[in-house]
Amino acid sequence: MAETAIGLFEDIGTAEAVEDALRANGLPTHGIRVIRKPVASGGASSIPSPDSTLASELRSMGATQRECEAYVDGVQRGNVLVFATGSHAQSDTAIGVMNAYNPIELEEFASAQTGIHAGAMRTREGITLKGEEASVPEGITLKSEKERARSEGARVFSW
Repeated sequence: MAETAIGLFEDIGTAEAVEDALRANGLPTHGIRVIRKPVASGGASSIPSPDSTLASELRSMGATQRECEAYVDGVQRGNVLVFATGSHAQSDTAIGVMNAYNPIELEEFASAQTGIHAGAMRTREGITLKGEEASVPEGITLKSEKERARSEGARVFSW
């Protein structure tokens, strides 16, 4: 079963330092991704826009609607997400590395945002309205919010 450690960082410089530290600690390059707000250059974006696709991907890993909305909102506000996918041992290493770089605490970030739960969110399963539970795709093991919250900053999702 794969696990993905996810950390939200204030800027691209910190995210790139985390990416380098993850590699230095044995995480494979193919398991590391950095997602940030598109940077316009000559009318084109350097990376795809974070939107419902990112929320759907997070949800498919087992993130709650609140977590999805907070991560997507963070990226849209200029913060940077770092994903590190691998074995249980690799995700534990990734959590340690990410937490050493002071990721944004998701609960603090989400509570500081206004309207974080407003409206509906599009997921792979369809539309999930505020307060509704989406069905969980087969093969996903959801950790409770309490279990994920044990780790300040970065979180692990098993899928």
